Amino acid sequence: MTDPPCELFEQRGGLEIYIERMEGDQSRYHVEGPVDRLQCFWDLEKARLYCDVYEYVGGFREEKTGERGAPPAVAMAREDVLMAYYAAQPTMSIDRVAGIFDEDPAVIRRYINNLRQGNTSLPGYTGDSTDR
Repeated sequence: MTDPPCELFEQRGGLEIYIERMEGDQSRYHVEGPVDRLQCFWDLEKARLYCDVYEYVGGFREEKTGERGAPPAVAMAREDVLMAYYAAQPTMSIDRVAGIFDEDPAVIRRYINNLRQGNTSLPGYTGDSTDR
């Protein structure tokens, strides 16, 4: 049995997202870096968010994740970037990330939207988790 073929779906943040069409309506998305595959997702928006975080911090290596659960480049970034990285993980939900940071899910969504849109300089945006 052979693997279904992957095709380039989009380029985002210096990375490429490939789509692997599975049987039925299900598709899997593979994020490819300059050298190899970085992560696989069942959800396109999580794949896109992963790319956005990767671009924002200037790249990272997953094998250097460490105790904090995030690569050093992400762990050393602002807390909102760390929130977005966690939210991009295939097994994490916005509600779970909100629980980890003791925040309202709406706050997490706003931080993610600001990061994705490059709006970290909007009035009232501090990158601090107490920003409501």
